Amino acid sequence: MRTDSLSIREASPLDSPELNRFFSSIPVQGFLDVKIHRQVDFFSLFHRLGQKFKTYLLESKSSEILGTASFLLQHRICDQENLKIAFGCDLRISPQRKAILSWGKYFLPQIKKLSDTENTDHIITSINLTESQVINAFIRPKITRTDRPIYELIQKYNMVTVHGFYPLQFTVNENIFVSKLQINDKERLINYLNIKLKNLELVSADYAADLNEAVQKSLLYSWNQFLVATNSVGDIVGCTHPVSSSLLQDYFPQSYNQQAHNFRQFLKVFSLFGFSRKLTKPFSRTNKEQTLNFKMLHFLFFEHPDVLNSLIQKTYKNSQNNEFLIYAYQSENFVYRPPKGTIHTEIPHALYEIKHPENIRTNLKSKIHKFIFIDGFWF
Repeated sequence: MRTDSLSIREASPLDSPELNRFFSSIPVQGFLDVKIHRQVDFFSLFHRLGQKFKTYLLESKSSEILGTASFLLQHRICDQENLKIAFGCDLRISPQRKAILSWGKYFLPQIKKLSDTENTDHIITSINLTESQVINAFIRPKITRTDRPIYELIQKYNMVTVHGFYPLQFTVNENIFVSKLQINDKERLINYLNIKLKNLELVSADYAADLNEAVQKSLLYSWNQFLVATNSVGDIVGCTHPVSSSLLQDYFPQSYNQQAHNFRQFLKVFSLFGFSRKLTKPFSRTNKEQTLNFKMLHFLFFEHPDVLNSLIQKTYKNSQNNEFLIYAYQSENFVYRPPKGTIHTEIPHALYEIKHPENIRTNLKSKIHKFIFIDGFWF
């Protein structure tokens, strides 16, 4: 497939150095512009996630990379049906005009080919709704065209970042106790998690089949890293699994917009009194790249908001002094709203289904009748 001196092809391990260079050269834009660098090699993230994947690159006749996109191939349970999902990530487009104008045209045939060769039921992606350029280019094109993919909204969600606690405003229930999982409580936690997961859509089929085996095989999760909340009589009332951002990839802040800059300065002042932690200085101010560090709260479940408070407080206390916390929740799931008294931000995101214009299959959104298991769709 070669016209206009551009082509699109599946990447191989030999492409890793150039892919990493191109990928890390283009920042993710929003409140905070961030460049992401893959450790070891470009594909290391997917190996750590333990999922089959395909990466495509758009290149010029001289083999210059002008665009990338990766797809994680997963089996997830939705409406009691085992669906094969291709989750799109790593979308990067060169600022060159020919790349921006040509990407959709070259990308569209790959959507169909991926569906046909991998027998995928749906292709989805996650979009940061503060990335105006992405929204305008892909989600809200000025005209509808048959040679461009269609993006259909599945569900919106928020990314919450917790950076500290306001004095006298944040409280925890003294009858809720949070500690690392004890080996004797492992089976109880597995039963608790299975009950929670059954009430969600798009849960990994591996988790549904055998959660214990899935966690044991994982390079990302470990049973001894789970935090478990119990009440005064020892019943499990919540849990979470913190995951360090450094386990996946490195995030380098490049610049902050005015709103984010003001928030960073606010955190800097409050950190002097021990109420918050400072954000990493932007590269634009220091000419020295430093990573943005945080803990992701996966498998975050709780019986009532007081338990969420205790889980957040314990995870924050256990994290490093340069780390903040981050978790995701669907906008309508009000109990997951950031606890009162936390110093936090909320960044809107959304899951979209990517479809070929000729695709008339049932939309994924119509199969979703409960909240989504959002873990694995953000990292």
